[in-house]
Amino acid sequence: MSSPQNPGVPLAHYRQHGGGVRLTCVARMRHRDLPLEPVIARLEARGVGNAQTGIKAVAAFVTAPCPSCGGRHFETAPWFPVRRNSQV
Repeated sequence: MSSPQNPGVPLAHYRQHGGGVRLTCVARMRHRDLPLEPVIARLEARGVGNAQTGIKAVAAFVTAPCPSCGGRHFETAPWFPVRRNSQV
C-alpha cells in the first residue's frame, strides 16, 4: 500500500514510454492492466486527480471491488505493454 509521503512517479511520465497502470488485488495477487489515458481521464472526471497524480496513489481512488474475491485493497504500478516488432 502506498503512503501519502510516496505517491510514486506522476502518471504523465509514463506517456513517453507508452505505459499504463497495473491494478493488483493484494488479497488474490490478480492484476488488470489499464491503458493510461482512460485512467487519467477517469481521475479528472471524478475530480480526484490528474496526470500529475502519482502511480502508487491511484490505488486509493479505486472504487470497485475485486471481481474475483470482492476485496478492496489494491496496489498500482506501471505497466508496459509488450510491443511486437512487425518486421522480422
